[in-house]
Amino acid sequence: MVKRVRARYKSFIIVSSITTDAVKLACEIHKTNPPASAALGRALTGLILISSAFSDSKIKKIVMQFLTEGEISEITIETNMKNQFRAFIRNPNPSYKIVNNKLPVGEVVGKGLIYFYRFFEEEVYQSISEVRSGEIAEDIAYFLYNSEQVPCAISLGVLVEKDGSIKNAGGLFVYAKPGISEDEILEMENKFKYLMPITKLMEANLDEYDLISTITRSWQFIDETDIKYECWCSIESVRKAILSIPKEEVMNELNKNFSIEVICRYCKKTYLFNKSQILELYSKFLDA
Repeated sequence: MVKRVRARYKSFIIVSSITTDAVKLACEIHKTNPPASAALGRALTGLILISSAFSDSKIKKIVMQFLTEGEISEITIETNMKNQFRAFIRNPNPSYKIVNNKLPVGEVVGKGLIYFYRFFEEEVYQSISEVRSGEIAEDIAYFLYNSEQVPCAISLGVLVEKDGSIKNAGGLFVYAKPGISEDEILEMENKFKYLMPITKLMEANLDEYDLISTITRSWQFIDETDIKYECWCSIESVRKAILSIPKEEVMNELNKNFSIEVICRYCKKTYLFNKSQILELYSKFLDA
């Protein structure tokens, strides 16, 4: 079980989460190697934290997508705003060398762009920002400050064991409410400057509340939310996807293979349709 905790301190909101279970599951599904696990885990933890800052009840879904020049090429994280999250990574096994006992996350991610989408009932808002380092945390902070005008600090950590398993993962996110003073911003910057790495803090068995207390002990509790790493794909969504493909392409595939196989890119679940099912689908929705 993954929890997300929010607290208030002066003009700041502090958000913490230990995401080990969610990151483990995402990496198992996508069969990631160590640097890809670290990158995917940081991005997943990042959206778990920052999505809490987008509290508009009219938002139906948020998508954060890294499209970059590194071997990983793409990381996409989604939430349906019902406390469910899912993830995709284009290349789960980039080549890499460990230098100074550190995984080359920035190198395998590379520079590029972050696309941030907020889906409403009838419209989509898109924000775009540079991926400057590929280290994920500072790229998210840069996006929030430059595209959303949100002063913030974020620390993300994923500790990958030598055998590739995930030992721990989590993060801390602090953002400012409107009207904050420069002195308060400097105070928080100084607190973050001396913050130990998240993975080190979790090795000391700190929970979400303890993580918040590493920033300040004068915080006030706001709420605690249970988070699930869980895909919401369905037979209905797959049918819609098939109907969005030109009919000629689908029929050509059917004539060659006698069936259509659709694999969800988030959870790897396979949906298989035979020819009669496809023809029935077209008869019901396209030829009616």
